[in-house]
Amino acid sequence: MRKREFLLPIDCCPICGAKDTFRVRGRIDDIPYFGELMETFASCTSCKFKHADVMSLSERPPARYEFQITSEEDLNVRVVKSSTGTLKLPELGVTVEPGPASQGYVSNIEGVLGRVKEAIKLAIEKVDAPRRRRGKARIKKLDEVGAGKRRVRLILMDPFGHSAIVDERAKRRELTKRELALLRGTPSPSGA
Repeated sequence: MRKREFLLPIDCCPICGAKDTFRVRGRIDDIPYFGELMETFASCTSCKFKHADVMSLSERPPARYEFQITSEEDLNVRVVKSSTGTLKLPELGVTVEPGPASQGYVSNIEGVLGRVKEAIKLAIEKVDAPRRRRGKARIKKLDEVGAGKRRVRLILMDPFGHSAIVDERAKRRELTKRELALLRGTPSPSGA
């Protein structure tokens, strides 16, 4: 796996305006079965702004990946999620959609489940008791998946094709026009 790294010093932070505090670090990796990916990390030592992203350097069609998590060993499967990817765990009722501050990352399924768990913990801090109970029930189910006691599907959809589940057992297909329209938040043309 080839790796190239770079550092871009920026004169001033685009967020707070501080001089000589903003840096963009990155690297380009050649990921087996996926191709060249560029990971970037921007940060400011003054205002503590941070942003990370991952993107494919090749053009790809809109893609949907599905992987059945059936064992603890499956937690090691590599996941590339770009800032435009939508992640679903349908059996748990979990959908993580990209927003304006969405970040991309390269991880494994265990790391993805950990991110989802932390997001649920944060979301239930200041909600009513019934919602808190539902959130805690989802966290318990995530723990069961991590222990190999519960099977769930991990679905990753990306309108730009920059996300992937990198394993030969992952099912990959192009997104339909309807799925693509739903991801972009637009109505599908004549129910296609």
